[in-house]
Amino acid sequence: MGEHPSADDVFHRLVDCIYESAMDVAAMPAALDLFSRYTCTDSPSYLIWDKLAGQARLGVTPHGCFTSANSMPDSMRSLPGPATRATAALACEAIPAGAGAQMVAAPVLASAAVYDCGGLEHGVRLFDTAEVCVMMSATPNGADSLPRDHRDRRLAQVMPHWARAARMQHRNFELSGLASLGLAGLDTLDFGVMVLQADMRVRYANSWAEALVQADANLALENGVLCAHPESLQAVLNKMLDAAVHGGRNGGAAAGSWMHITSGGQPVPMIVMPLVSRQPVEGPWQLPAAMMLLGNSESRSVLDAAVLTSLFGLSKKESIIAIRLAAGETLNEIAEREFLSPHTVRVHIRDTLRKTGTHRQSELVRLLHLLPGVDLERAGASSAARPRSARLHAVRR
Repeated sequence: MGEHPSADDVFHRLVDCIYESAMDVAAMPAALDLFSRYTCTDSPSYLIWDKLAGQARLGVTPHGCFTSANSMPDSMRSLPGPATRATAALACEAIPAGAGAQMVAAPVLASAAVYDCGGLEHGVRLFDTAEVCVMMSATPNGADSLPRDHRDRRLAQVMPHWARAARMQHRNFELSGLASLGLAGLDTLDFGVMVLQADMRVRYANSWAEALVQADANLALENGVLCAHPESLQAVLNKMLDAAVHGGRNGGAAAGSWMHITSGGQPVPMIVMPLVSRQPVEGPWQLPAAMMLLGNSESRSVLDAAVLTSLFGLSKKESIIAIRLAAGETLNEIAEREFLSPHTVRVHIRDTLRKTGTHRQSELVRLLHLLPGVDLERAGASSAARPRSARLHAVRR
C-alpha cells in the first residue's frame, strides 16, 4: 500500500494513455502529465497547426485542451521556430505494427540523441503534411537528478508512440469530420433516413426520422431497437429488413415498401433498401445493415415536375400523373382530377415507366419516394392528394 509506481509502471500507463488520446482528445492532458513525470520534463505541450489557415487547430497542456486561439497560451498561438523533422515519424516506423507497448526496436534507441531536451524545447514534428503539422515540445527539468542519458533513453522509448498516435488521431479526425458533414447533410432532407442492423437496432436516424418516431404512438425506440405496434406492423418491418439484409448481399434490389398510417392519421411510405459498402468489412464488428426511408407526409409531397423532366425527360403531364401515383391516388382518381380519360392516363403511365427504366407502377412509386420532396401544388397539380385510407396497406410486396 502506498508504494510509488516504478518507471516501468509509469511507462506502460503512459503508452496506454497516449493511444487512448488518439481516439479521445480529452485523455491528452493526462497523457502529457504522465509524459512529464516519466521523462522528467516541464511544460509539455501538444500542438496541431493548420498550415493553410496559419493558426492552431488544437493545443493541449497537462492543464487542458484549447480549441480556440483566444484561449490558448501565448506559446501556442504561433508555429515554433526550427524543429526537428526526421525524428519521431521515422523512428515510429522502426516499431513493428504488432509490437506491444513494452517493445522498443534497437534503431530507436540508437537514435536517442535526436530526442534530447534541447530538441523538444524547440518542438519535435510528430506528423507533417501539406495541411497540418503536429508538434510536441517540453523543457528540461533542471532540478531533477535523472542523468541526461537516462532521460534521452526514455524519450527515445516514448516519442515513437506519440508519433504513431498522432497519425492515428489525424486519420480519426478526418473520418469523423467527413462523417459529421455527411450526417449534417442527411438532416437537411425532408424525409426520414434510418440505418438498421439485422436485429432492428438503429445505428443512425436523421432528425426527420427521430421526430416521426417520437410523435407516433405505434413506433418507438426501446434501448436503441426500433419497435412497432401492433405486431402485424412489426412483422412486416422484420420481413422487409430481413429481405434487404440478405438480398442486398446477393445483389438484390429494395426489399419493398409499406404505407404506414401513423397514430395521428398521417400516411408515411416506409421503404427498406439494402445497404452494402463498396468495400464491405467482414468480421464480428460488422453486422448486416439496411436503410429505411420514411416519406414526409406533412407536406403531402413527392417530387417537383421540373426535376422529373430534368432527370427522366418526362412531360409536365407525365410528371404530374407520376406525382399523383406516388401520393397514393388511383388511376380513376387521377383521370378525374386531371380531366383525362383512364385510357390516356394509362398511356402516360406506360411512357413514364419506359422513360424511368421501371417496369411496374410500384417500382415507379418507390423510385419517386427516394427523390427530394416538394408540395404538389407547386409541381403544377390542380389539387393536393388525399390519403386513400387510414389503415396499413402494402405499396409493394
